[in-house]
Amino acid sequence: MVDPFKRPKSFTPLAAIYISAFYTGVIGAAITEQLYKEKYWEDHPGEAVPIMRPKFYGGPWKINKGGLLPPNK
Repeated sequence: MVDPFKRPKSFTPLAAIYISAFYTGVIGAAITEQLYKEKYWEDHPGEAVPIMRPKFYGGPWKINKGGLLPPNK
C-alpha cells in the first residue's frame, strides 16, 4: 500500500539558526576589533592603530601597501 503524502520538514528554523549565528559572529568580530583599538589608543595615544592580526590564522599574511606582519609572540 502507498503511504499518504507528507510535506517535507521546513528549512526555516535551520536557516534562522544559521543566519543568527552568522550575524552573531559579525557583531563579535566588530566588538573585538573596537576593544583592540581602544586598548591600543590607551597604550599609544595619538598614534594610528595598526591592522589587527587574524586570530585563527597562523600563516603568512600580507597587507596591501605594506610588508608582512611581524611573527606571533
